[in-house]
Amino acid sequence: MRVALVNVQYHEGNNMFPPLGVLYLGAALREAGHRVQILDGDPWLETDMLDRVCAFQPELVGLSFLTMTTTRAVDFARRLRERLPEATLVAGGAHATAEPLHTLEALGADAVIRGEGERTLVELAERLANGDPVDGLPGLLTRTAEGPPREAIEDLDALPYPARDLVDFDRYLSAPGLIRGWASARHASVLASRGCRYRCTFCASHLQLGRTFRVRSIEDVLAELDQLVDRYRIRGVYWVDDIFTGDKGWVRAFSEALAARPYRLEWGCQSRVESVDSETLALMKAAGCVQVDYGVESGAKGVLRRMKKGTTWNSVVRAFDLTHEAGLRTGASFILGSPGETEEDVRDTLALAERIESDWTVFFFSTPYPGTELWHELKAGQLDGELPEYGELWNNRQRHSPFRQGGLHPERLAELRREAQNRHFRSNYLRLRNLPYAARLASVALSDPRLVNEAARVFMGRGRLDDAVESWFAADRARVSLRRPAAGVFGLR
Repeated sequence: MRVALVNVQYHEGNNMFPPLGVLYLGAALREAGHRVQILDGDPWLETDMLDRVCAFQPELVGLSFLTMTTTRAVDFARRLRERLPEATLVAGGAHATAEPLHTLEALGADAVIRGEGERTLVELAERLANGDPVDGLPGLLTRTAEGPPREAIEDLDALPYPARDLVDFDRYLSAPGLIRGWASARHASVLASRGCRYRCTFCASHLQLGRTFRVRSIEDVLAELDQLVDRYRIRGVYWVDDIFTGDKGWVRAFSEALAARPYRLEWGCQSRVESVDSETLALMKAAGCVQVDYGVESGAKGVLRRMKKGTTWNSVVRAFDLTHEAGLRTGASFILGSPGETEEDVRDTLALAERIESDWTVFFFSTPYPGTELWHELKAGQLDGELPEYGELWNNRQRHSPFRQGGLHPERLAELRREAQNRHFRSNYLRLRNLPYAARLASVALSDPRLVNEAARVFMGRGRLDDAVESWFAADRARVSLRRPAAGVFGLR
């Protein structure tokens, strides 16, 4: 069967991650004998995306999108239906898993895949190819039936490596790279584990990947790195696991094995502050780790408790001190605007941000993404606020007007965030160790002075230096993307 997989994205921020989930799906389909096309781009900019799908003449089209790209996905699905009315349209991903009925209706889809999609999508394609009914398939919601939940994939080693060859993978390997604040080219994203056992109120990753923590074997991960080095000449990796250090014994053994490899990779990862120690960090450093990113979220005890974060001021300070003592850079992300948060709480958060002296600091607005506890509370009327229509307003990075969830007035909250982010601009971009990042920014400016004018316009309108820089990088990437193919069409390998 001919299957087209489309990831609906748009250019924002200063990092460009390949759609790893979609690439896993493409690999699973190809392994099962299907012919696969993958497209990853902004359909409102890359206007030939629909033409490329139609030229492939797929019998099944899979559409993946985020809450903030819902409007673009709906528009693309409508135009796709007009051109390919006979193709089966199925949607999946984080938003579709959390809002399956809304997704089914908004996109006019035939079905929605919930949770991990590899096995469900392969079985769906096989049933369609054989003319068998699809109602009742585990993990699948159709217009006439809902199948039982799909069990989590226990043996992650059984999955083929992401089909990076089905896209123009080099477009993801350009600077500034995937490690925030660390400018470097040829960094790939890799997933070593799935699942998160924690219950933070602002996160819904468990809906798609489950709460059971599962990790790949060290041998399987190393074999994927070998392939990336040989085929794509990568120089570094960013681990996109929710918590790369979720199993410290595994991380230690993996770090020792990676350090013994004939090549040297620099890498970064995400962690929780309570899941690191001096020994683990030292082994990570010896294996090429350059940065550990932590979700700090808040410095206010009451806010952390309401978030169900399970961390404290002291545990955060300890983790950052240990990480810096190990000679590693740190990244810190914070959330402002949580329900019930006061201005004093925000001051506590800003004080913690100053204390830990992270190499990269970013402040997000609290965003009640579908499926989170915050989202359920807003829908039930337990919080003071409303949920706007899904679309660009749900981007917690560039949005300059936060959602009302109780607590601080949105205008005051936006002012506090702007002040906080501007305060950390120098440490993010202009530290001595961050100079390669600033150099990359300068090279982008020299390549097209119009980007500087656009960044200045953004800054004058929003007052945030980081917003201007990120728009700078995003515009540059969008321009480059329009000059390069974003899709591959491949038969069996």
